[in-house]
Amino acid sequence: MWTMRQGSLIGADTVVAQVDIEADALGRHRPVGVAVTGDVGEVASRLAPVTPKRIGYRSEDIGARIAKEVRWRDVPFDDRSTEHRIDPRTFTIGLDDVLPAERVVGIDSGNFMGYPSMFLSVPDELGFCFTQAYQSVGLGLATAIGAALAQPNRLPVAALGDGGALMGASELETVVRLGLPMVVVVYDDEAYGAEVHHFGPDGNDLSLVRFPPTDFAAVGRGYGFEAVTVRRAADLDGVAAWVAGDRARPLLVHGRVTGGEPSWWLEEAFRGH
Repeated sequence: MWTMRQGSLIGADTVVAQVDIEADALGRHRPVGVAVTGDVGEVASRLAPVTPKRIGYRSEDIGARIAKEVRWRDVPFDDRSTEHRIDPRTFTIGLDDVLPAERVVGIDSGNFMGYPSMFLSVPDELGFCFTQAYQSVGLGLATAIGAALAQPNRLPVAALGDGGALMGASELETVVRLGLPMVVVVYDDEAYGAEVHHFGPDGNDLSLVRFPPTDFAAVGRGYGFEAVTVRRAADLDGVAAWVAGDRARPLLVHGRVTGGEPSWWLEEAFRGH
């Protein structure tokens, strides 16, 4: 479901050639027109000399669009920010602009997670720690702490939803005690957003998955963080000031984000339910 979008990524009438070193893997998930048992690198090297250099579906228009919109942040979107809440896409793009590029990003699980995954760039594969493989909320901050210790030459960034931040709040003390110059970003929509978007359309009672307002900036300061609350793009100036300073204390960024729609990954996941 994740790599093939429920099988829809390849058209129903497309002729598929599959290469796999394990013969029983061929055609396992969908019918294939050509099945080749072999090492993919070796097969590709033998095919290269006889394969046309230009594939027919890559039109000039498609090529130009890929070049222009190769990053998610370059794809236009309808900014849904309000006077009191910032669109999580606008919020994350702003963070990407002000945080140093040499970073390692640990992302918790929840509706919000589509946004840092889309819009926070990382220098390489060692800069991205994704806890979703465990399907558990609340692991993001601890994961980011481990990544920070493993790569002390990079700025550690923990991206959390408000639910996961409340679950793992005790680890804020760990960040301060270890003296980590970490940025903890909380996407606060006052709910377990995944459950709201999953069960809400069916008319289920959502009172158990909605939270009263929480001042995460105050919580962070209580543990010894510097803190910034972001309701609009201009509030990110406080993050830029921390980056330009001595970074003697870690920074908690409390993003009061809009929550009217699920992030792209959640919409994709729900197609399988």
